Amino acid sequence: MGGMVARGKEETMTEHLGRRRLTIALAGLLLLAPAGAALADYVVQVGAFTSADNAARVVKRLRGLGLAEIRQVTLPGMEPRLHAVLVGPVEELDLARRLQNRLANAGWPGFVRDYPLPGLPPAATTPSRNPPPAAASRPTPPAPSPPPQRGTTVSEWSGHVALEARLFPHDALAPRQHDGLNLSVALEPEYYREWDHGRQSFTFVPFLRLDNQDPERSHADIRELTWLKAADDWELRVGIRKLFWGVTESVHLVDIINQVDLVENIDTEDRLGQPMVNLALIRDWGTLDLFLLPGFRERTFAGREGRLRTIPYVDTSRTEYESAAGRRHVDAAIRWSHSLGDWDIGLAHFYGTSREPTLRLDSSASSPVLTPYYPIINQTSLDLQATLGNWLWKLEGYSRSGQGDRYTAAAGGFEYTFVGIFDTVLDLGVIGEYLFDDRNNDAPTLFEDDLMLGMRLALNDVQSSELLFGVVVDRDDRRQRFYNLEASRRLGDRWKLSLEARVFTGLKAGDLFGGLRNDDYLQAEMAYFF
Repeated sequence: MGGMVARGKEETMTEHLGRRRLTIALAGLLLLAPAGAALADYVVQVGAFTSADNAARVVKRLRGLGLAEIRQVTLPGMEPRLHAVLVGPVEELDLARRLQNRLANAGWPGFVRDYPLPGLPPAATTPSRNPPPAAASRPTPPAPSPPPQRGTTVSEWSGHVALEARLFPHDALAPRQHDGLNLSVALEPEYYREWDHGRQSFTFVPFLRLDNQDPERSHADIRELTWLKAADDWELRVGIRKLFWGVTESVHLVDIINQVDLVENIDTEDRLGQPMVNLALIRDWGTLDLFLLPGFRERTFAGREGRLRTIPYVDTSRTEYESAAGRRHVDAAIRWSHSLGDWDIGLAHFYGTSREPTLRLDSSASSPVLTPYYPIINQTSLDLQATLGNWLWKLEGYSRSGQGDRYTAAAGGFEYTFVGIFDTVLDLGVIGEYLFDDRNNDAPTLFEDDLMLGMRLALNDVQSSELLFGVVVDRDDRRQRFYNLEASRRLGDRWKLSLEARVFTGLKAGDLFGGLRNDDYLQAEMAYFF
């Protein structure tokens, strides 16, 4: 279930730093309020922190996205004292929901609340569309934080370290696979530097995981190593980056730039850094992204001792390529994206080495293995999302040639949010999606003719507590199901607890993914953010 993970990583979402073109639509939403209005009605609260410095850091990063209306306030009547980050205000609930959805897509999940906040003094709640420097620099804690001084250099380290425990209650199917408890630790620091009045920045995000059971899962990567030069109507990025395309929860069909880091999690959310040169042309008619992608990243797979793998296992030492250039093949992509009222649209074309290998059975060795084969493909894709009140309507899909016969895959559906259920601050989202691949049973995926049903519960508390549940059901064999449960909650200002459970039913021994049928697991992760 590719997307069943709440997006956003506290204060370390480097994928979206400086990505002002992604938030032009957000700024447009904020300008929809009449200029003469003294107060608006709704804001999106992105976070609340016991440390004012941490709240100020989030404000700074949101300003780096080009947002004008951001404020840091001290919430009244809270012990310990909490500093909230608010984006807005806007006058209509529908606009606030759109603002919330687009912030979440940019890596900053939050919740909508009434504005002005109860208990705050009038000076803290009177918005200013473009506050003058004197007003913006008032020392009163609830007032909007002052913008960075022009010409200054900003430099900081942040990141997180996490301990993960994954328990497999069933015995492994293959003799060399481990049983029981799997422990690992992950480290992802981040260095960010900004200069030239905010028009240039450098981001470095290495990643390391050490696993006590599977040597293939112990690995290191550079998630980001990027220089950004930004102008009013173009942006140039050079280096190693991660970016995200797509809108659906269950799968990420159109997200093709970065390779999947499959040893991290089978949900395909985790991606390897991709070397690239990316030029973005920002125009009134949309944003045109041009990509040159030198250097190919192979997909990671669990090793012979690992769980959550095929049987036989994938032997990456025997990888083959269609191109004689192999990993040195230079790929290219182009994408147009735009927001038209309630609609967000993306059209893209990719040419190069497929990120999804074809797995071939090799019986020449003493024991059979699967070998990855990476063909050259052409892929044209569409992603579309409409925000209509409490409804989110989503569609993404592609047509691909070069990997066998030309075929089409798509996913689409909806999410409807019940706001303030049972007269509380709780929001309940109901999700439904249909997954399609016209290769049918020949598709190397579990999701070729399936339905996904799910729910998302947001407690809208200062601890950012969330719960997500979903099940994918095969329409041909309804016994074949994939259950997914995820929950997370901040503990204090720097800790976050995440829980995850996955259950597979109805898989057969002869299926490509039959090796997962005993790989149900429970997982707990405790992360410390710095």
